[in-house]
Amino acid sequence: MKKISLFICIVMIFMMLTGFNNLNTSAAELSLIKIGLYYGSTAQSQINVSSDKGVSFCAYDAKTGKNNNVYELAVGQTITLRKDSYFLQSGTKFTPVASTGNPTSGPYHIRINGTYNTYNDTVSLSQSYNKKGITVYPVYTDSGWQIWTGFYASQSTAQAAMNTVKSKLGDNTYNIIAEAGSRIYGSDQNGKVLFMYASSNSVLRGRATSAGNPNTIKIGTSLYRGQVELNRISGSDMTIINVLPFEEYLYGVVPNEMPAYSNIEALKAQAIAARTYSYKTINKHSKYGFNLCASTDCQAYKGYSSENANTTKAIDETRNMVVTYNGNLVETVYSASTGGRTEDVVNVWGNSLPYLKSVEDKYESAKSYNYNWTMKFTADEISAKLKSYGLGTVTGIKITKYSEAGRPIEVVITGTLKPEGVTIVRDKCRTFLSLPSQMYNISSDANLNVQVNKKIENVSLNQIKVITSSGEKSYNNSNQKVTIIGADGKESVVSANTQEYVFTGKGWGHAVGMSQEGAMGMAKAGFTYEQILTHYYTGTKVEIKK
Repeated sequence: MKKISLFICIVMIFMMLTGFNNLNTSAAELSLIKIGLYYGSTAQSQINVSSDKGVSFCAYDAKTGKNNNVYELAVGQTITLRKDSYFLQSGTKFTPVASTGNPTSGPYHIRINGTYNTYNDTVSLSQSYNKKGITVYPVYTDSGWQIWTGFYASQSTAQAAMNTVKSKLGDNTYNIIAEAGSRIYGSDQNGKVLFMYASSNSVLRGRATSAGNPNTIKIGTSLYRGQVELNRISGSDMTIINVLPFEEYLYGVVPNEMPAYSNIEALKAQAIAARTYSYKTINKHSKYGFNLCASTDCQAYKGYSSENANTTKAIDETRNMVVTYNGNLVETVYSASTGGRTEDVVNVWGNSLPYLKSVEDKYESAKSYNYNWTMKFTADEISAKLKSYGLGTVTGIKITKYSEAGRPIEVVITGTLKPEGVTIVRDKCRTFLSLPSQMYNISSDANLNVQVNKKIENVSLNQIKVITSSGEKSYNNSNQKVTIIGADGKESVVSANTQEYVFTGKGWGHAVGMSQEGAMGMAKAGFTYEQILTHYYTGTKVEIKK
């Protein structure tokens, strides 16, 4: 078995770890940040970790700030870290199952003898047990090191196996280790268990053994700076976290939020907005044991694998700069494009903030992705998507109120079960059908424009009476279609009841705060990062975070 150093795991580049691990620490005091890579519904049952410089695994105690060595992975070696739970095992392949799913590997074990002071104390004993035909592995616990054997699916299976263990190892002390929801173990690519981590007072962390910069570690299929932390949390299976310096976290954010080829002033604006947003929302996921997540629920973060020299330069040259309003951090939300004008936050999320007002956005590129868009839905498709609304079959969708910026902020949807309709407001006007933006118009195959009291109104065919060659008629049969000759002499076919809805819009995203396309356009036009930010965030300043 690989020899393990007994020295305390030295992590000098993370000297301020103690303060960081209090997730209530103020943003200004943070030097490190914890990013959730996998958690909740994306939490993992197992994951591979490696580094071309080797990996040192330590037990980190948040109360004392100390790191105790657990295992040192050799250069080029990959370890599979797996929760101690129920699996169907086929060779080196493990498939997670429920305890009732006939598992062949489980979280019950047999402990042989007592507790040892160091890992090395277990080595010679483990070797002798292995020679006698009992495969054992070292276990890190809060009280010291132990030697366990087996991965049994139940208490009774472990109890039955104890007779075989006793017959081969002779006179020792044996105890059944029951299932626990906190354990993690590591095995090599041949399935050999390298260590079991059974501490309740600390968390398992791994970092590249070298102290070089960048000092990366491969988590799954991607490279990350800093450390990997693994923790089993209720409701989040095996949670996998990247712990790294705050500014280096931004290296893996900005290139995923704005194209790295953008003008440097736009990249600087994005860097400052991303930094400010991170500080402002620093404890968003504290219930899972980390600060922010790696998805767009916070900000897109893809680690070292996504870094680019241009975005790194923008981050370094704006180091510690943030956006403030009256001395306080701003919620620097941003989206891809706005279609020509940003939206007042009150019309999207309901809260009113003085710096998130609607402003002109004339520098966006009309050729950018999703700037002009069209989405079509059949009535049946919409009825299925809105099943929870209790509408039955959708019979109509009508915009009943617009914001000053021209976005629908109130929409009424009628159906066979609710002819009076259901009203949705603000951001729901975009998300109810997962539309690219909240700036759109609606048309359908049953709509036509008619003049009423010298005013043009858009109505459905089934709402009016039509004068035909054979007299006045109403069209209410869903299968009926009528050819209409417009004032311009052009013919169009209109259905009595809507069969298809067409949403035609502009922009991509919620449109509150900074437009990334607009920022790129402003930078190209000669504006500085400060001018860009203060344009989109009304009445704000760019300052150095103290």
